[in-house]
Amino acid sequence: MTDRVIVDCHVHVGPTRFRPVAAYLEAMTQHGIGHAVLVQHLGEPDNGHLERCVQDRPGLFAGVGLVDPDDAAAPSRLDALGRRGVLAGVRLPARARGDVWRAAAEHRLVASITGPFSDVVDDEVLEVVDKHPDVHFRFEHLGWLRLADDPVPYPGFSRFLRLAERPNTSTTWSGFFLNAGSPYPYPDAEPYLRMALDAFGAERLMWSGDWNRAGGTDADYAQAVGHVTEHASFLTAEERNWVLGRSAATIFGRDSWV
Repeated sequence: MTDRVIVDCHVHVGPTRFRPVAAYLEAMTQHGIGHAVLVQHLGEPDNGHLERCVQDRPGLFAGVGLVDPDDAAAPSRLDALGRRGVLAGVRLPARARGDVWRAAAEHRLVASITGPFSDVVDDEVLEVVDKHPDVHFRFEHLGWLRLADDPVPYPGFSRFLRLAERPNTSTTWSGFFLNAGSPYPYPDAEPYLRMALDAFGAERLMWSGDWNRAGGTDADYAQAVGHVTEHASFLTAEERNWVLGRSAATIFGRDSWV
């Protein structure tokens, strides 16, 4: 990869709770974002708008839908989502069990895993990951860990990093506006980022700038890009390229993006 391509791996867009996709297109141009993974927000099981956004710009976006695992029809809904072939993943909580994983495996959907952190680090999640080697499990926001809740010697995060021993896992470098205890450039996050890099490798660590954050501004998004491009001095140039785009493109089956 000669020229750096930035992929935001976790972007929410309208039509009701978040800003519309047209606003994000402007932000992409302003901040040098090449591609994005659009992710359905929690509480919205209708993936129609998300699918239309991806269909309108298939070269620009990939998509992650949402299925409520408590719905008895969840496996069939997930099967239908996979058969339509528009979205590349499905968002599920760590506590999800049952046939949803079979459907995700059948359609090669990335499973984007939500918290809470206590669910993510439960031993049963390791069992689920091991039972479904054909599913790639992407754990959002470093497992949804609030950093202040897990200081040195990081007992909770050490449990999370057990997931990195499984080759079908990855995590996202995101959510620091909420989960870090310090402001930009989030110095208290650096130990966790270094540990995640050591455990997962850059090839399974992907960036998001949280464009969709409540009250977020263009300046916030610029800082999120700068957090990796300017401040993460412990990254090599190759690692930086993986984190900023190549890992997301590879895991979501968009090799042409990079």
